Amino acid sequence: MVILMLSKLPIGKLALLGIRQAARPVAKLAMAAAERSQSFQNGCVSASRLMQTDRLNLPHDQAVQAGCTMLGEAVVFGVTGTALIYEYHRSKEAERQRQEDAREEVRSEAAASRAEMRARLTLLEEEILRQRAEITSLRTEVIRSKRNATPRSDARPGKSGAAISKIIY
Repeated sequence: MVILMLSKLPIGKLALLGIRQAARPVAKLAMAAAERSQSFQNGCVSASRLMQTDRLNLPHDQAVQAGCTMLGEAVVFGVTGTALIYEYHRSKEAERQRQEDAREEVRSEAAASRAEMRARLTLLEEEILRQRAEITSLRTEVIRSKRNATPRSDARPGKSGAAISKIIY
């Protein structure tokens, strides 16, 4: 049952979820390092003074905590965004490759069809030449038989050989 459910989930989305979950510990490490950094703390306090709040000053600890939280979210967002962009480009490249493969298949089928048509055309031309030769041979044979024909005894008077040859044609 679980296997069937997992088989319907796209692998890319599962990988993205895994990357996002793996980015959380990295974000926590970055937050811990930032919390120890004096320059980061000063930056957070300065940033909190620029933001308009209903209080005059955000306490130092709260400003540092807010900065660390924002840094952690930025790390998670950056890692997730990078993975999404990579996955997007990978899927676009795969789609482009599929289209190119389909075009190549169509080209090869067209080339095979052209070759088959050329072969058929060659066979038909050879058949026409053979039939022309046969027709020429038959005409020659008919002409010879007309020349060699002897007048028949049962032929009607008044009809010449030329008149008989007209009847044959």
